Amino acid sequence: MFISHVVFIYAFVAAAGDETIFAGGLLGIGLGLVPGVFAVAAFVSQNPRAMLSTLTASALWFVVTLPLGVANLPTGLVAGYGAGGVFAFRLGPAHTRKSRLIAVGLCVVYVIALQRLLPEVGLFAGAPLPFVAIILADLYREKNFGDDVTP
Repeated sequence: MFISHVVFIYAFVAAAGDETIFAGGLLGIGLGLVPGVFAVAAFVSQNPRAMLSTLTASALWFVVTLPLGVANLPTGLVAGYGAGGVFAFRLGPAHTRKSRLIAVGLCVVYVIALQRLLPEVGLFAGAPLPFVAIILADLYREKNFGDDVTP
């Protein structure tokens, strides 16, 4: 995910600095890596419907990232990867999509604040955060609710 995030950021930063640079190849590489990111997340988490989850996550990534990315690219990428990751990772008995979405929302707010305070750091700090936030939300639910949670 970090490579895809960095390729997108570099493509737009390079194109913004020089009018003669067309970063279409970098955008193509970044877009090609998106389904791979979600496929790895689905297969590593042993999702029983990994391919369907990958397709759902990739479609959701486009729906979330494109509108938000027009206003603020790093925030759009974090929100897109987070929204896709909510559907790509396997749901256990204690896991809920609501807790995952709350974690991703907090991650997006953190990246926005970080971009305002430290713009250079804010560009790349959001790359690993969405999946880490989802995993932490799942761990929180498992620790606090365990097997007592009804799905």
